[in-house]
Amino acid sequence: LDRERADAHRLVVEAWDGGSPRRRGRLRVSVRVLDENDNAPAFSRGEYRVRLREDAPLGTAVCRLRATDPDLGANGEVRYAINRRQSDPDGYFAVEERSGVLRLRRPLDREARALHRLVVEARDGGTQPEGGLSAQAFVRIEIEDINDNQPIFEQDVYVTNISSHTQPGTEIINVVAIDRDSGIFGIVTYICSGDPHGKFSIDPQFGIIRTKKQLDHESQSVVVLTVQSQLGNSPIYSSTQVNISVTDINDNPPVFHTKSDKVTISHTQPSGTAVYIAHAEDKDSHLNGAIKYSIASKQSDAFSIDPTLGVVNLTRTVFAEKQKEYTLHIAAEDCGSPPLTSLLMLTVVIEEQKMDRTLVFQSLVYQVEISEATSLGAQILQVQAQSLNSQSIASNLMYSLEPSTDSVAFGISSDTGWIYLRKHLNYECAQMLSFRALVSTSEDKNLRQNASTSIIVNVLDENDHSPMFMRKTYFFEIEENLIPSGVIGTITAVDKDSGRNGQLSYFLLSDGKYFKMNSNTGEIINWAALDREERAQHTLRVLVTDAGRPRRSATAAVRISVRDRNDHAPRFPQGALRRQVGRGTS
Repeated sequence: LDRERADAHRLVVEAWDGGSPRRRGRLRVSVRVLDENDNAPAFSRGEYRVRLREDAPLGTAVCRLRATDPDLGANGEVRYAINRRQSDPDGYFAVEERSGVLRLRRPLDREARALHRLVVEARDGGTQPEGGLSAQAFVRIEIEDINDNQPIFEQDVYVTNISSHTQPGTEIINVVAIDRDSGIFGIVTYICSGDPHGKFSIDPQFGIIRTKKQLDHESQSVVVLTVQSQLGNSPIYSSTQVNISVTDINDNPPVFHTKSDKVTISHTQPSGTAVYIAHAEDKDSHLNGAIKYSIASKQSDAFSIDPTLGVVNLTRTVFAEKQKEYTLHIAAEDCGSPPLTSLLMLTVVIEEQKMDRTLVFQSLVYQVEISEATSLGAQILQVQAQSLNSQSIASNLMYSLEPSTDSVAFGISSDTGWIYLRKHLNYECAQMLSFRALVSTSEDKNLRQNASTSIIVNVLDENDHSPMFMRKTYFFEIEENLIPSGVIGTITAVDKDSGRNGQLSYFLLSDGKYFKMNSNTGEIINWAALDREERAQHTLRVLVTDAGRPRRSATAAVRISVRDRNDHAPRFPQGALRRQVGRGTS
């Protein structure tokens, strides 16, 4: 018998006797077939295929499995369960025992696992055989990728060198960002700060950085770019730093402060006397800025020059020569390749004394370096004169300074020759001062002798100026956006000092959640999504500091207003609105 085909049978039983006429009797028999657990549950499909987004919330119904069992009662009651020994040991999914609805239990990550295969059992409630009968179905769940991973650059910091002679359009470096998500989400790469003058470009797809304009080592030797990569229109992004050192080329020749100069010496000047100090400057660095001095053309061998210091010396006396003037072409040549050269024409006038000149300074040129912070009254240099006549003693000498614009800052002790500071120096106004010191004997006017020497004072910079912002408060406006806006503005400070004393760095003292700062350029960068409804205004405090010792600094305020955009639909307040309206109300 098979109850599932026919659960009841009806019979008619007849009995006949042997008489004549024959008689019969009938009995109706009804047979009900009792159920046995002889049917296992059967799924409607052997395999279920499902696609599920990796950001699906917990509890999401993945699919519903259906299995039927024609048996009765407990023998036909189907319960569902995932076979954990064969699938899903980590418990990402669960199936409702009665309904067969498969639900998500744990967060998914397509990058960790893109496909889940489940074995789901349907088991009836029969006791025979022990544990009941069961069937299996397979569930194949493909995880759909979403844009949930920020792109990752191969390096946190990229470093490269480039010659300042590099032509615009040259490829200098390739910054690569890798996305763990699937390739349908394109990575867009762009320069967000560090290039206020637009000297560089970047391929948004391949991250190739190229030059757009000619670079100059002297104006900017190091460039620090902040590069961001973003996934499509997603607010998820990452950033890296690109440090570009602009290497020097020999594009600046040495420069003298003047194209020609003149010096006067006595015809009795002894051999070895320093006649003149040639000084040139080269804006290039390293070997390109190292200078060698030489005499390119000279009319006599009476002069030589120190190749490093530029000191012109008298190699012999010119007493016996009739020539009253010498022209020396002093060359300043750098050590670059190829070397660059500048010329200074020096005229040396030989002064013949009517009587023997016995009073001279120990040097025709004195040179000294002093800081602009030197205190008033400080002694900076002693000049001394002496007699060339061994029988004459240079006593009762009187020293003085020749009046000039450069000498007003100095005084001299008339009896010792010590030069001291009378007025404060300012490197920002004058880096070099040149004047003459005089000496004379205090004898009878007819017998009085005089001598002079040149004084060159090189003023050294001190960190005596603090940085100054152009404004006390800066105002910027930015539209709210799910995608960070990058550079929203630049604040600028100036420092009158030079070198490291005038080298400025910028720092953000507050609100690092939404904004950061390029320490080299002063650019303020929005690097997180802004929501005007959450916060309509941001107030930042910015610090600028120089690199001197001790450091000097200044602060400024930055106010950023977030401009509204239409990003919210109208919404009714919660709860129903009830109002009674009478008949005839219009």
